[in-house]
Amino acid sequence: MVTLKKINERINQSKWTKMYVTSACLQGITIIILQGTIAYFNTAQVNKGLESDAVASYDLSYEEELAIDLAVGRLKRIKWENIAFIGFQCWFVGMSFDATVYQNAAEVIALAVMNLACAIFGALEVVDGKRWLKTLTEIKTKHSVPIITTPIQIAFYLEIALSIVVGLYAIVFAYLSYAVVKEFGWVIYKKIGADIAIQRMYRTLQLFVLALKIDIFIEFLVSVFYLIQFALKDKFSSWFSYVFVIITILMIPMLFFGRAAAASESPVKMVVFIAFQLAVVFQLVLIAKGAIKPGEYWYTWICFVVLGMIIAVVTAVLGGVCIRNFGKGLKPYIQRGAEKKEIQQAEIQKQSSGAWIIDED
Repeated sequence: MVTLKKINERINQSKWTKMYVTSACLQGITIIILQGTIAYFNTAQVNKGLESDAVASYDLSYEEELAIDLAVGRLKRIKWENIAFIGFQCWFVGMSFDATVYQNAAEVIALAVMNLACAIFGALEVVDGKRWLKTLTEIKTKHSVPIITTPIQIAFYLEIALSIVVGLYAIVFAYLSYAVVKEFGWVIYKKIGADIAIQRMYRTLQLFVLALKIDIFIEFLVSVFYLIQFALKDKFSSWFSYVFVIITILMIPMLFFGRAAAASESPVKMVVFIAFQLAVVFQLVLIAKGAIKPGEYWYTWICFVVLGMIIAVVTAVLGGVCIRNFGKGLKPYIQRGAEKKEIQQAEIQKQSSGAWIIDED
């Protein structure tokens, strides 16, 4: 059972663990504030001469009116993009605590990689912001129309600041992650022992559990976002809308089901979980197909969808690898709660030594 005492002990285990968690918290607070401010100014831009009745009164060509319509669409949905980034930071901070408390080296590495990916997404925000600022400025200058571009210009400068801040945090966090992984590596060795076969199976399962934790954010985020933004607008006019809703509702329960399948070493349950993950991949492919529209590329959204597909495929593959390890002696190391205590006592009676439970409570 994870207690406040254990959480405090694990976080304060060394200067590296304390700096690691502190860095994650500071990054989360900083980026949430910046993303919230960017969303405010981009949303405010819609009310600065881009209203439909105002645009209709301008002497613009069809292409220019279309460009303004696309810009308005982007500015209206920017809040969802920023909510996604804010949600990622909340998840990121929670996962940094989780990785520290459970001393999960694979999780630490994955968080460092995803943080670098977040820095790239921040740069994409700058590219997207510059595009629409340039579009509106050119139309404003060419026709002397009363479009006030101050809000989107401020948002663009903030996006540049965000990109720099995220990049700096990513570098610092990567270094701290390296130090923490070295520390956890020794702890894991002492708890698992020197059995190479068990270590290999343990690493595989640890990666599978990590993939499930990432899926909880990425898969579910993309599915819910699409459901809010697009599927509900279709008013369930196609079979895909119904299938989409069903998959989204089942997503979180099925991720826990996958963890239970691995813990119980049930091939049947794991096959069911893998089949569901393939259904999620199919769903994400359809979402990606609908997201790629000529002249209206929403870079960040496309990246989230592609990332979701990659993680879903990796989760299914790791699930298949886990099946190959079932029945080979790993089960005593992957239990929790009552099952954990019962199996540990049985192992002690068999003179088993130092078992470590994955994501130890």
